[in-house]
Amino acid sequence: MTGNSKIFVLAAAVALWAAGAFGKVQWQQVESSWLERVGYDRETGTLVVRMQNSSDVYEYRNVPEEVFKGLLEAESKGAYFATKIQDRYETLRR
Repeated sequence: MTGNSKIFVLAAAVALWAAGAFGKVQWQQVESSWLERVGYDRETGTLVVRMQNSSDVYEYRNVPEEVFKGLLEAESKGAYFATKIQDRYETLRR
């Protein structure tokens, strides 16, 4: 994929988000010193994460549902996130 193609794909993703395409995400508060809340869209495999003490929200693409469930069930959500999700999936910061 060329640089221009990546920009187009990113712009299209932002446009879809702005149009409410990711509106099916059900946010869940989590007990974590790093993560504030998470959500998952089963149709798109999109995991959405909001960090503590920040307005930053990250979308992780093509995350298997089992990985999301593992995050919810993990004793340390931050450690699970760092080892199983962060830097492993295509990411969009918004």
